[in-house]
Amino acid sequence: MKALILFSCILLTLTGCATKKIRIEPGAQNIAKISETSARLLGCQLLKAHTIKDAHPNNVDRELKNVTFQSGGSHYSIVEVLETRKRRPSSVVAAIYQCSANAPQETNNADSVKLLPGAHQVKAITFAEIENTACKVLGSQFIKETTPENLEVNLANEAYMMSGNRYQVTKIVATEHGAPTSVYADIYRCKHQTAHY
Repeated sequence: MKALILFSCILLTLTGCATKKIRIEPGAQNIAKISETSARLLGCQLLKAHTIKDAHPNNVDRELKNVTFQSGGSHYSIVEVLETRKRRPSSVVAAIYQCSANAPQETNNADSVKLLPGAHQVKAITFAEIENTACKVLGSQFIKETTPENLEVNLANEAYMMSGNRYQVTKIVATEHGAPTSVYADIYRCKHQTAHY
């Protein structure tokens, strides 16, 4: 009997926890994550907000894909991570979007600025990141006259091209109707300790 208990303990230790993964519905395979900035730039329509509580981290994205598909959406974005398990989100608040490929652009195509591939991960730095992570200043960047809608995209692209992942506006040079159009910004490279999904 002792040998059976010992064998069971060793087997459980070696195999670990076997959490059942949620099956992704066939139509939900094409559902993708999108950043808040990209959703705004693409003119995506917010369908609803969805909250997931106490899920296994492996199932969070799978459940969001299924819920987005069932809601008639095409993209989802994790707005807030409520709880993590082993540095991965287990409880989240997500936004479900419907983005059409031929959404009308509010700006003129000649004036619109597009995000570089990979630049969607660049965000404004927060005080918590400065205090809790190792951030290195890579340099400063001047963004010349642009539209207020394109300012964040230009900052993200410039930070990405400098191998940065965060930026902080240090001086506003010009504004249009109270919104900045030309700024000086510091570009940072931060090592993340929190999960931003």
